[in-house]
Amino acid sequence: MNIVVTVKVVPEKIKFNKETKRIEREGIKSILNPPDLVAAELARKIKIRNGGTLTAISMAPPSAKETLKELFKYGFDRVVLLSDRLFGGADTIATAYVLSEGIKKFIRNFDVVVQGDYSLDGATGQLGGELAALLDVPYFSHVLKVNDDIVTRVAESEKEEFGVKFPALLSIEPNANKGVSTDLFSLLSEEERKVEIYSNEELKADQNRCGLTGSKTSVLSLVQNDVNEGTNLIREDAGKAIVEFLSKVGVV
Repeated sequence: MNIVVTVKVVPEKIKFNKETKRIEREGIKSILNPPDLVAAELARKIKIRNGGTLTAISMAPPSAKETLKELFKYGFDRVVLLSDRLFGGADTIATAYVLSEGIKKFIRNFDVVVQGDYSLDGATGQLGGELAALLDVPYFSHVLKVNDDIVTRVAESEKEEFGVKFPALLSIEPNANKGVSTDLFSLLSEEERKVEIYSNEELKADQNRCGLTGSKTSVLSLVQNDVNEGTNLIREDAGKAIVEFLSKVGVV
């Protein structure tokens, strides 16, 4: 199978610039978007079962090259970076357009596109459906696993199973697995592999559909709430924790 994983490079710490209404990236370490690494692990397992090629594609500045190169140690055969000033400031629909054009031109006959359900720096969860529409393939969100042509996804608290006819696009639930595993054989050739970088000179995308010009949404205002000291973050059994707190303060 020809498997494609969309991967975003995100800042390790999310901080907003209130004047530009954008996320600060300068001077902050870049990492691979953790939900995309969950997707990468599912994609890697598909490749192990079915054979084929595993390709990552990303839209990012040239500086993302070194971060993206880490993907080779996870068993990726190719890593494609679409990078051009024209792509800067894109919302999800403009990003989906550039990625779709990149997949069509530089990867072509794909069987499945896999991605994380959201990115840490945006968390919209919109990209999957938009990209699937532009590629004209079926779309499945909140996917937990794939067995041959059966997709298991979660809806609310229930699990659903669907038959899927490939090609298709799958957005992977963040808790589908524990993240991508290192491929020991890939470590041997990691240094020999290079990230393929393409600008719009090679891509030839419609400039009116890229970056800020091609974006259909804009940020009018933003508020960033800082977590106060002494705040307790509840990660699981929220209902139980709330009842215990209300009992403690004498409400129930």
